[in-house]
Amino acid sequence: MAEQSETDDEAEWWNGVYESEAVPPWDIGRPQPALVDAIESYGLSEPFLDVGCGTGTHALWATERGYMALGIDFSERGVEVAREKARERGLDTEFRVSDALNLPDDVGPFETVVDSGLFHAFETDQRETYARQLAAVVSPGGLLFLVGFAEGATEDAGPNPLAPDDIHAAFGNEWTVHEIQETVFETRVRPEPGLCAVVERV
Repeated sequence: MAEQSETDDEAEWWNGVYESEAVPPWDIGRPQPALVDAIESYGLSEPFLDVGCGTGTHALWATERGYMALGIDFSERGVEVAREKARERGLDTEFRVSDALNLPDDVGPFETVVDSGLFHAFETDQRETYARQLAAVVSPGGLLFLVGFAEGATEDAGPNPLAPDDIHAAFGNEWTVHEIQETVFETRVRPEPGLCAVVERV
């Protein structure tokens, strides 16, 4: 019961973030440039999963380019906003409330996954769970494009900055890490040091 209460509290916190009149700093209104560059290099295939989608930026971006996309997020309010955006743009992007550490059995398999700022929010002991959950819903050969804060990011920005070893450790089984590049993670406040990784499901 304590674990459930903690989960509920976390969900309420995220809902509060998206219900606030202030736009969250990570919601820049466009895809992270590092992810777009990586996807253009490797190619985009459907079905497409935007995991930790927030208000749906990357899933909507994929749909606008003709790809079937699903966005999932822990926050009910974030998903509501994403659905509102899809309706306003006349897009058929699907959005669902879901915990990335406990993905539902009825989604996937996906060929492309985008993670913009979710992995860096997890504690070390959660990251391998996350990698296993994704492995269960990604087809062999499917690609994960991941971007997060790197070491040197502003201390009060919130997430747990990433080092390359963090990515290799979490995705050591069932995945192959193709590349990890230093990049910039754009926010509404300031650009932050970032890492962008491309990881393949084996």
